[in-house]
Amino acid sequence: MVKKMKIGKKTIMLGTLLLLCSFSFGMLAQAKPARAVLTFEFVWDKYGDPVRAWTTEGGIYHSIMTPHYGSVTDSYTGFIGTVYYCGNLVLFDPANWVGLGGGVFKFDGAYNGNVAGFIGKLHFKIENFQIIGKLTCHGTGIFEGKLIKGTSLGALGGATVVQISIWN
Repeated sequence: MVKKMKIGKKTIMLGTLLLLCSFSFGMLAQAKPARAVLTFEFVWDKYGDPVRAWTTEGGIYHSIMTPHYGSVTDSYTGFIGTVYYCGNLVLFDPANWVGLGGGVFKFDGAYNGNVAGFIGKLHFKIENFQIIGKLTCHGTGIFEGKLIKGTSLGALGGATVVQISIWN
């Protein structure tokens, strides 16, 4: 006579949890680190007119597809070139410049004497006249085939510092 062994629900749940945890830790151990973390600074040189802009009855300002043209400053890094942004903006409190925005961001130039660039999306928030953004781009030139993720931090009307991670 063969005796059947019962496995309780708690044992099954514990086993499943252990399996999922070990799988998660295995995935973390296999993740590839960023190839490089690079920093540069730029300023906006000129702005274009938005395709459309309006203010709602509640006082919220909207602009659609406003182009911005800028240049990399003589910062302490190997970057030279231009930056371009074209996107949308919503200011919930226009008097204090509090709002959100996002659009296309592009760097075109060189890094350490090599042709380099990237293009992708930039999303940001504005609060207390400070702009904090995140970007996700794809590289060109020496960054060709690389995923580029980064952050930007700047003050309205001032320089913006961008820190990017280059991923394989």
